[in-house]
This record gives sequence, structure tokens and C-alpha cells, in this order.
Amino acid sequence: MKLSDFIRANLEAILVEWEEFAATLGPLEYANRAALRDHAAAVLKVIALDLDTTQLEQESIDKSKGLAPHSIGDTAAETHAADRVAAGFSGEQVMAEFRALRLNVLRLWASTTPITSASEIQDMVRFNEAIDQAQSESMGRYASMLREAQTLFLSILGRDVRTPLGAISMGAQVQLRDPGSSAQAVKVGHRIFNSSQRMADIVRDLVDFSTTHLGEGFPIEPIAVDLGKLCEDVVEEVRMFHPERTITLQVAGEVDGNYDAARMAQVFSNLLANAVQHGHRDSSIRVGLAGDPEAVHFTVQNDAELIAPEKMRTFFDPVRRFAIRPSTERVGAGAAHLGLGLYVVKEIVRAHGGTVTVTSTAAEGVTFSVRLPRAESPSGDR
Repeated sequence: MKLSDFIRANLEAILVEWEEFAATLGPLEYANRAALRDHAAAVLKVIALDLDTTQLEQESIDKSKGLAPHSIGDTAAETHAADRVAAGFSGEQVMAEFRALRLNVLRLWASTTPITSASEIQDMVRFNEAIDQAQSESMGRYASMLREAQTLFLSILGRDVRTPLGAISMGAQVQLRDPGSSAQAVKVGHRIFNSSQRMADIVRDLVDFSTTHLGEGFPIEPIAVDLGKLCEDVVEEVRMFHPERTITLQVAGEVDGNYDAARMAQVFSNLLANAVQHGHRDSSIRVGLAGDPEAVHFTVQNDAELIAPEKMRTFFDPVRRFAIRPSTERVGAGAAHLGLGLYVVKEIVRAHGGTVTVTSTAAEGVTFSVRLPRAESPSGDR
């Protein structure tokens, strides 16, 4: 009997045995057995229809990789994944369901049909390809829903933290302005205020990170701005916080244009903070800003350890950078630096239509280069 006909004729028996078999798997041992079959029937019906459809070789290859063309609307496998997220299933449990479904169908079919002919072997191959595609669709939806939920959580957390953080900063400023404050109180007040400002920067980067991952992108409000003056102010601020570091700034050419001033200050500040954090403490940090008719170019150069090529590929992706860290660096002091600042830099620059790159050589150290194309002003002037 053809596998597609077997599936249709024995759908209920397949589902009953699948429930029994799947519930014995480790990941599903304590799962709700009544929920195990919710969309399995729909998945099997789609697979049966697929087995009866003529298929080109490339289509077969695509399905085995989970790359079959997506239908309009959610597939049964995607709907299944959404329900599994709502029911609290882990990704391992969802994968185990598809393994159980695959094994159960083939075992029952083999017990009734000697799989010897070329057409039967082809049916088995195509069934495996179809299960691979369904599993890929299901896990893709499962992962995307979890990512969105985690990102939304981070966004809410970042916004919630801002209110008490603002109160701490305001309290510190009140203490600093009180003429009756002792020298010790003023010193503590400065520490509280500086720490609250650093925390505010981290929260800002966290909110920006979550906002872009929710698909909202970086909103920018370009205005006529002198990037030279803006950069000087940021450099001076970093010098004030790190008086032990030597920071030089060179400005050349026409560096004004239509950019989001607050966001560009964020770019300058984040790249300088990165150079301070990772550069050799006894070396200088060289900052350059230059303009030409097409764009404004900003560079931050410092002496630091050479960056391995494999790390370069994930430099602006904080999640991937964190994932490839050794386990010893995921906890303790090393975990405090998640690299959100560089991600934010990339997204702000991209929102302006620009690019940011990083190079690392023994001769020149680590150099971050930002190119910002000149935008048209609302009046059409440059």
C-alpha cells in the first residue's frame, strides 16, 4: 500500500500509538498526553497530500533542508508550535514529538507493507523530507516566538528600570547641591551620580537593542548639526570620566550635515567607551573626524590585543558574541560587558544610511570606521 493511502486509512491508529510512544520519551514524560495530538493529524494529512504530488529533484533537496516554499498563512506545523509555546513546551519536547511521529508512521507502515519496491523506497524518502520540512517550520516559529517574548521582556524591563534610576540620579544631584553637605557626602554623591549615569547608558542601550529586535528599527530625527562640536563635547566628557587616558581628536574638512544629534552623540560615546575599556591603558586613543563632498568619516583607533577573524564576524552581534564566549566569561565580571554598545552603533549608523567597520592589525591596533553619507536637508540644501 502507498504510504499516503496508509496514512489516510490508519490516521486514528497512528495517532493513538503515537501518543503512547511519544509519552514514553524523556522530554515528553510529564507532558499533557491529550495535547500531544492537537495538530499531528493536520500535519500528517499535509504530508499525505505531498506524497501524492509530483516533485522535482530540487524541490526534494529543498524540503530535506526545510527550505520548501512557504504557503499563504500558517502551516499546521507552525500552528502546532504556537500552541506548544502557549502550553509551556520546551524546544526539546517539540523536537521529540516529530521524532516520535516519524518513527511511529514508518514502523506501522513497515509492519503491514514489505518495503521492497522502488516506489515504496521513494515514498519513505519523501516522507522523511516532508517531516524534516514540518519540523523546520515548527521549530522556526517556536524560536521566533520565544525571541520576540524575550525581547519584549527586555524592553519592558529597561523602561521600568528608568524610573527608579532617575530618582537615584536626582537624589544624588540634590545631595551635591546642598551647601551643608560634608566633603564625604559630596564624594559619595559624585559616585552615586556617576554610577547612575553609567547605568542609564546601559539601560538606554538595552532598550534600543530590544526595540530594534521587535522590528521597530531606530527612529531618527535628522537636523542640521555640527558633528565637530558634538564630537568635541563627547571626547571632553570621556576625558573627564577617564583622566588617566590620553585621547586626541583631529577634525578636518566640512563635518556638518543633517543627522540625529542625540543618536550621533551615542555613536561617538559608545565607540570611545569601547576603546577605553579594551585598549591598552598606557596607550593613547586617536579620534578622527573628516568630511568630504560625499560623506563624513569618523574613526576611533587604539592599541589593543589583535582580534581573531572569527570574532570579527560577530563583533556587532551581542547575542552571538556572548554565545561563543568560554563558560568562564559568562559569569562574574566578564558577563557585565554584553557588547550592546557596538550593536547600537551599527543600528544608528545604518539608520542614517551609513556603514561601520572594524579592523585589527599589529601595526595600527584596532580601528572602528564610520561612514555617514551626507543627507539632504528638508529645504534641499546640503
